[in-house]
Amino acid sequence: MIHLLGKIANIYYGPYCKAHTKGIIKYLNSGHFNDLLEPSLFEGSYVNAVNNPEKYLLKLNDVIVTGKGQRIFAWAYKSEYGEVIPSSLFFIIKIKFPNKINGEYLAAFLNSDKINHQLKSLSAGTSLPTIQKKELEQLPVFIPSMEKQSQIINLARLLDKDVALTSQLLEMKKAWKAGIINRIIHNNTTA
Repeated sequence: MIHLLGKIANIYYGPYCKAHTKGIIKYLNSGHFNDLLEPSLFEGSYVNAVNNPEKYLLKLNDVIVTGKGQRIFAWAYKSEYGEVIPSSLFFIIKIKFPNKINGEYLAAFLNSDKINHQLKSLSAGTSLPTIQKKELEQLPVFIPSMEKQSQIINLARLLDKDVALTSQLLEMKKAWKAGIINRIIHNNTTA
């Protein structure tokens, strides 16, 4: 089934706050995400006071999508990250029907090549491309059965693990190559 995003979710921007180096609530910006679209660099980005924090605190099944900037992507919140508030660079997508759509599926859908390209085409502006909320609300979302969504999520997780392991292996091979070349060069220059 296809539904408009605005019909299945409440959508609003995260708050603009001054980040602090210490605190309890993590304050996300797009630079905190690695190439696998997982938060990895939280240090030094916390928020201490926000008006209406319950509105902005991410909960299981919530999704954020960048609404401003060159790097457009979506991420589904996971409870392992603790208390998190996304910055005003992100739209917060609070799913209205969690028994019909899984946040991880929605993030995977939004990150798919076709939809990501569509999101990029919605952004306007030259120095800081921005997606308008009304445009995002009109985005058609394909929603398969919960069983199919689970299959897609499990496959995506498996492929993410494979990509991460391949990246680690590549880094190890680069270090191994450098070590061998250095050993050969330095053994020949000292003889």
